[in-house]
Parts: sequence; structure tokens; C-alpha cells
Amino acid sequence: YGLIRQESRFVIGAQSGVGAQGLMQVVPRFHQDKVPEGAGGQVFFDPVANIRIGTLVLQEAIERRGGLMAGLQHYAGSTDGSSWYADRVLAEKARLEQAIKRRSGKQQSA
Repeated sequence: YGLIRQESRFVIGAQSGVGAQGLMQVVPRFHQDKVPEGAGGQVFFDPVANIRIGTLVLQEAIERRGGLMAGLQHYAGSTDGSSWYADRVLAEKARLEQAIKRRSGKQQSA
């Protein structure tokens, strides 16, 4: 959730100036190896396929960099050693978790 919110603001057809596409802003020229066989030409704009591909990209980044924070930074292409991107993604995750807790509390007390 946090990554998609940060990358595309949930705009399915989002495309960046460097060619990143879809919800998770996957760059097709770097990740063709993750495209399912027989997928159409617009696979990166298909929400389900984009999330699957983007998740594989993130998983690789986490494994290569040795952890979630470094993996998120790598996913964003950040090389400056800061954690600005990971902090934003995790802050979105925390906001969602808080909203769920508030909603659950209201439903239980009703």
C-alpha cells in the first residue's frame, strides 16, 4: 500500500518521465524477465500484473540490499544513503494501520 501510494498515488495508467509504468512504477526495460509468458503489450498497466512484477522487483531489492529499508531505497533508485523514500513508504503503512485500528474499534463499540 505504502509503496503504491508513494509511486503512483493509485493511478493505474501512471507513467514517469523515465518510463516507469503502472501502480508500482516498474521500468519495463529493466524488468522484462519478470513478465509472465504470453502477457500482452500493456502488461505494466494491468494492476494485478504490475503489482506482481513490482513485488518481485522489491523482493529482489530487499534480498540484494539486506533489508527492507535499504531495499525500499534501492527500489526508488536512491543511492545517496538516506532513508527518505523508505521513511515515506513506511509512514503510509503506519497511517493505514492506524486507520484500520480506529475503524475496528468503532465497529466493536457499535
